[in-house]
Amino acid sequence: MTESILQAYLNEQHIKTDVKENIESLKKAVKEVNNYLTRRKVKIDIIPFTLVALDPKVKDNDPVVQQVEKIIIKKWPAFKNSVTATKDRSTTYVRAVILESLSQLSKGDAATSALIWLTARDVIRYYQLDSEENVISQLLQELADITEESGQAAWEISLKHKATKFRGADFPISEVKVAQVNEEKLRKSINDAIMYTGWGGKNPAYPYNGNQSWSDYVVPNLSEGITEEINRVISDQTKSLSTISTSVQKNLDTYFAQLQPFFENLNTSLASSITANNKRSEILWWKQSMYSRLLNTSYRSLDQLNVAVCMALDLSDQVEAIYPESVDYLLRETLKDLHREQAEEEHLLIDLLTDSSNLHKDIRSVLNEYAAGGDTRNPLLSAWANVVQSGEATEFFTETGVDKTAKLTVSDLAVWLFHGLQAHKLATDK
Repeated sequence: MTESILQAYLNEQHIKTDVKENIESLKKAVKEVNNYLTRRKVKIDIIPFTLVALDPKVKDNDPVVQQVEKIIIKKWPAFKNSVTATKDRSTTYVRAVILESLSQLSKGDAATSALIWLTARDVIRYYQLDSEENVISQLLQELADITEESGQAAWEISLKHKATKFRGADFPISEVKVAQVNEEKLRKSINDAIMYTGWGGKNPAYPYNGNQSWSDYVVPNLSEGITEEINRVISDQTKSLSTISTSVQKNLDTYFAQLQPFFENLNTSLASSITANNKRSEILWWKQSMYSRLLNTSYRSLDQLNVAVCMALDLSDQVEAIYPESVDYLLRETLKDLHREQAEEEHLLIDLLTDSSNLHKDIRSVLNEYAAGGDTRNPLLSAWANVVQSGEATEFFTETGVDKTAKLTVSDLAVWLFHGLQAHKLATDK
């Protein structure tokens, strides 16, 4: 969205205040809600906050509503009087603050985006959004896009394959400097050793035949001069070669420093690709075999409701929390393969809830793990688990905000439960 949720609600007159201080107070309330929702390592509180934020008909005695209203009043003491004066519902301001908080928390966080989207996507069609639908739909679409992009990346099914590129390394090598004998210097040292001092040299003796003193001076001084010049040439040549060796070593170090992350990225890419292929193969095998890991039996031996709930549990056990949308369709198609058009026949939700007493004992045992107490809003998964545990279906509609006349197919039920299971993973993952 190009503007914040809070600003959108102000612009569209869902909440009414043009006092700058009041708007700043709402922003401060958003910040405090952010702090509350991120105070722990787990994100379980995001689920009831999301369900409250999405429902325009939520009651003002809801625990989440009362909690956030207290936060707003702390930042905006005249809140109650202001709302009464504009004849607005205080819950709309509360929901706007929560929605803005959820929007901020989801920015750059795929897990939070997926958690909110999985919690909202099925129940939203049972809420009466009315004039708020445009703003809420934009937010949910953004969350859906982020979740799908993350899911496709994890499953390696993006149409745009990103190949790992390796940049070649250049090896600039300095030219070898040719060291040469200084002919003039060598000639001078020879001249000094041979030539008599009176003739411009340094030899104190004349070069007469048989004059031993002349040769005694020549031999050591001449060899010293030649040795000194040759050693200088060798030293210069060695320095030049040493420079090349250092340059080669430096470039090799640079090359291998680049080579290591290249192979690490390549290894990660290959591992991800193999994992993604294994994921797809595993669930395709599940679809083809029609075998329940939970019950150790064929789905064909179960009735329609048991199959729908059991498939959701089995598939969630195989799929990581963030996944591509196509997995939902695979679940629907697997149900359809088994029950044909009956999987798409609508049933009163209350009837399906009543039939929960006929669920297999192992399914009821697993669902009991997701039962939740308290008066806060619950997702379908927890509310359904509460029905299984208590045997009473009446509280389900209060817990979820879904109307008692609601209908859905067993295919919808399976996918909705699957979404709840995936959201629970994200909410409880540390």
